[in-house]
Amino acid sequence: MRAPLSRMWTRCSILVVAAAVAGCSSNDDNQGTPDSGSPTSSSFTLHYHRALADYSGWNVAVSAGADETSASAAGNDNFGAVYQLHVRSGAAQLAFTLVNGSSTDAAGNLTVDVSGTIREAWVFSGYATAITHQPVAIPGDNQVAVYYKRPDSNYSGWGLHTWGDVVQETQWTAPLQPVGVDPDLGQGFLINVKPSAARVNIIVHKGDTKDPGPDMGWDLATLGDIVFVSSGSANITAFPKRPEDASIDGAAAHLVEPLLVAWDVTDAAATSFELRYSSTAFIAASGTDVTGGETIPLTPSPSGLPPAVLTKAPYLNTGGTPWRAFTIAAADEGKVKDALKGQVIAVARKGDGSVLKATQVQTAWAIDALYTYSGPLGVAFDPSNVPTVRLWAPTAQAVKLHVADQTKHEIAAVDMTEDANGVWSATGDASWYTNYYRFEVTVFHPATGRIETTTVTDPYAVNLDTNGLWGQLIDLDDPSTKPSGWDGLTKPTLNAPEDIVVYEGHIRDFSAMDSTVSAANRGKYLAFTETGSDGMQHLAMLAGSGLTHFHLLPAFDFATVNEDPAQRVDVGQPFSDLCSKNSAVPSALCTQFESTSVLEAIKSYPGDSEQQQAIAGYLAGLDSFNWGYDPFHYGSPEGSYASTAEGTAKILEFRKMVQGLAGVELRTVMDVVYNHTNAAGLSDKSVLDKIVPGYYHRLDPTTGFVLNSSCCSNTASEHAMMEKLMIDTLVRWARDYKVDGFRFDLMGLHLKSNMLQIRDALAAVNPTIYLYGEGWDMGEMVRGGRGVAANQINMAGTGIGTFNDRLRDGARGGGPFDGASDLRRNQGFSSGLYNDPNELSTADPTTKSRLANALDLVKIGMAGGLTNFPMVLASGTTSVAGAVGYNGVSAGYTSDPQELINYVSSHDNQILWDIVQYKMPTGRSMDDRVRAAALAIDVVLLGQGIPFIPMGDDLIRSKSMERDSYDSGDWFNRIDWTGGSNGWKSGLPSAGKDSANWPTIQPIFADASIAPGAADIAKMSAHVQAMLKLRKASLLFRLRTAAEVYKRVDFTNAGPNQLEGVVVMTLSDQVACTGGDLDAARSGIVVIINGGTSARDVTIPGVTSGAFTIPTALDNGADPLITGRATWNGTTGVFHVEGRTTAVFERPQAETDGVPCNTKPHP
Repeated sequence: MRAPLSRMWTRCSILVVAAAVAGCSSNDDNQGTPDSGSPTSSSFTLHYHRALADYSGWNVAVSAGADETSASAAGNDNFGAVYQLHVRSGAAQLAFTLVNGSSTDAAGNLTVDVSGTIREAWVFSGYATAITHQPVAIPGDNQVAVYYKRPDSNYSGWGLHTWGDVVQETQWTAPLQPVGVDPDLGQGFLINVKPSAARVNIIVHKGDTKDPGPDMGWDLATLGDIVFVSSGSANITAFPKRPEDASIDGAAAHLVEPLLVAWDVTDAAATSFELRYSSTAFIAASGTDVTGGETIPLTPSPSGLPPAVLTKAPYLNTGGTPWRAFTIAAADEGKVKDALKGQVIAVARKGDGSVLKATQVQTAWAIDALYTYSGPLGVAFDPSNVPTVRLWAPTAQAVKLHVADQTKHEIAAVDMTEDANGVWSATGDASWYTNYYRFEVTVFHPATGRIETTTVTDPYAVNLDTNGLWGQLIDLDDPSTKPSGWDGLTKPTLNAPEDIVVYEGHIRDFSAMDSTVSAANRGKYLAFTETGSDGMQHLAMLAGSGLTHFHLLPAFDFATVNEDPAQRVDVGQPFSDLCSKNSAVPSALCTQFESTSVLEAIKSYPGDSEQQQAIAGYLAGLDSFNWGYDPFHYGSPEGSYASTAEGTAKILEFRKMVQGLAGVELRTVMDVVYNHTNAAGLSDKSVLDKIVPGYYHRLDPTTGFVLNSSCCSNTASEHAMMEKLMIDTLVRWARDYKVDGFRFDLMGLHLKSNMLQIRDALAAVNPTIYLYGEGWDMGEMVRGGRGVAANQINMAGTGIGTFNDRLRDGARGGGPFDGASDLRRNQGFSSGLYNDPNELSTADPTTKSRLANALDLVKIGMAGGLTNFPMVLASGTTSVAGAVGYNGVSAGYTSDPQELINYVSSHDNQILWDIVQYKMPTGRSMDDRVRAAALAIDVVLLGQGIPFIPMGDDLIRSKSMERDSYDSGDWFNRIDWTGGSNGWKSGLPSAGKDSANWPTIQPIFADASIAPGAADIAKMSAHVQAMLKLRKASLLFRLRTAAEVYKRVDFTNAGPNQLEGVVVMTLSDQVACTGGDLDAARSGIVVIINGGTSARDVTIPGVTSGAFTIPTALDNGADPLITGRATWNGTTGVFHVEGRTTAVFERPQAETDGVPCNTKPHP
């Protein structure tokens, strides 16, 4: 967006040379015009708008009606350049063009009727009409204008939904209202945008009716701050469109095979079709025609799109009807390859040759068909360290390799050579080793409609410099990048995936505020090498109890932390540093805290203050904290976690981190984010889209806009080379960094086939690698919109795990999108539903039924989520887990217990302790609250499947009610490994995410009695360790197959007459169940989880006598409600368990008839 202009200069520049107006000079030497006469009789002001505000050299050339024959700009206003002319006495028409040397604006020859009183006009570059009234929406500083034109001129009820780089995103139910309706341009809107705004997104809608439907948006660097939308078109333009004009709208044609186009053009008036292509991007709509470039005829195909095309691109249909197919003659295949290296437009013409429709062509499927490549990419070295660099860029017209030394001074520029696969390569010199490289790519870019030459890094780079501006020429097998003992490193034994217990943590969280870690290593990879630190000691203790895997939030190179420490401000730095780098910090705060650190300033406020989050907000984007779900380069370690982002330190130190975790008997999991990139188009942090524009990202089928259902620029993993990038970089992490597992962010946005290919490739590296991800059915993937998605239901039978939201919601209550009072009202099994209602809930038949249904979800999760697990449902019906509903889908959906990740808390949404505090009734003791949190973790740790715990849940960690702490900094995300505090009531959470929740939070904060102390934290820590030990001690908690779960696991307190809020699970080790003895020490286990507030007596059919004992891990005196109070009476056959208590009873191996098998039928 253009730089803001001084308001005084704007006003004067409009009126300058009009005599004696508002004190503006009339003899400014810059005007180049004679003295004016009366402003109402001869002075004429012309305003000229160019999208890119590039006014230098543009002049008015007058052909009739003015004293002048030319005029240069007198200044600028918010519309654009301003020119002053003088209408010749008696003139009827002013005729002019806008010229810059030998160039003429596409608006052409313009005329204005000056026979009357009109003495002012506004011209949009490219629009062949001069408007003689001031447009209703002219953007001011940090604003953009949108005009929406309807042919019926009926604008009642229409508004804008806005998001992106706007000051305030609109709510769907409250669209942005227009500032007025312009008689020529339509409805005008003004949108307030951020000072650094790059992109604005809009939907024109009236209620739930959209025009035309898809998300739309534009880059301000391309179209500027005034744009135009016509009803029925998703094309956003920099100048208005006349009804009779041809236009190139969206990108609604698809080259799905080299000789086949899919296009939804059904108008009977269309009689001929063509592709136009231009290597110079010279195709344009001009008047009523589309001209430029060369032509390839298209022939309508009566057989339509073949099944193979509709399988790979199921979105090419309207209302279930496949789009039309058009064929290209085989003789034109060479032209198609030429076309892929430039601009490609599909044109439909009427019988008279005029244009009916024209649209850009999406070409990714044809690129796959012609250029899919299976060989190496990136940098490879021969034995003498001579590098060969390869880049896949089949649509590029030229690629140059730039090489720089350690100071980033360029030492070589080499033209690369393209092969038949679209791979550009260059072989360098051994002297380049450890130096830096990047590419200069010349390619057509649909975002701008131009041939662009950009500088871009290698998406296959194994290492990068500070902030990822250059890749490094380095071999990951270089001994200098390996810690001592790396090649011989062995990992803890893993016999089966069901043995896994995951602890999810963030590299910076782990140690940023741990004083037992050396200052230089806090928040860094190397913190995991300091085995004597509080954090590493805690991990070692958990590993000794049964934890197996440490899950790292993103540690690949991400875009949202500045890797130059000199440009960052962290909480330990002086407050004055924050003030010097963020002008938005109020001067009063800068004065108040000029002699203190940021951390001291934060600590100075009471725990219920708004100020902590305000200061964290000023730090956001400047500090070292971000979760990192903003991929920049997928195959290189993040630099901000290293001692220096320069050189190879991050390679060495990442490996030391993995080695350190292995040293405390933990395997390493990486969180990977292949579903989106931080940016697309020509943005600074865009990589893939600068190399093969429009290929790596998932585009709207009609508009061609990059889809962003993830949050950002969705990737298109259905395309072969995006899948290859995923596989190649994952193999790198597994092979070269010895990573033992991967968690896939928003895995449901990928295809099931992607995940199967990844699974097989990684198994070839290490067969014990475990994969899991978020299998949500979402975005454009819903109902198979882009193919068979990697969602929960579809991943059954793959061995790949998905997160189980069913158990989560049943145990916690509510859902992840609850807000305000619903966060409190919606209790769950562990937080008091029905048994202990808070002031917004009740104990009535409705909540009793909800509790029974919630318990079904919990039981299904504890049975590994198996579709065919046999059970008695809340209704009393004997059926299977797949028959239980959950938000319109089956509650049971897996085929093997390893395919289920059981969790009640993660980095996303409120952490467990905070959700418990939201939901527990006022007046409940701290002991009640800790026990409620423990119950939620118990259903995770004692169930079949893979338990997942976020870092600190075992220490009742709080984030002070933060819903989304991804950028909330070290203060709200801190963890105290000593157990002295837990972060509770550290200030109100961030206003941007949680201000609507503040009225619910404030009364909870006001209760001083619910602030946990060290004893409460220690109690929870001991309890989680005990449950880990129980799980580790018996294979019955870690059954390997669905068949074993069906027969050995049962839930006996079920049906309409069940004890409310009590889970009774039996685990049988009888040989009769599945023909084997799995536990040499036990013949069975009974788990009773009493979520109620009072003690319960439980009987189990078939369990009437004999011995049961409570394992030492629980019966050690630590829990007064277990020792001496959780009992089994072998005479009466009654188990007794206190309220809010989990009791585990073991049957000795000698008593082989103690716990029955599950004999209910299953498919």
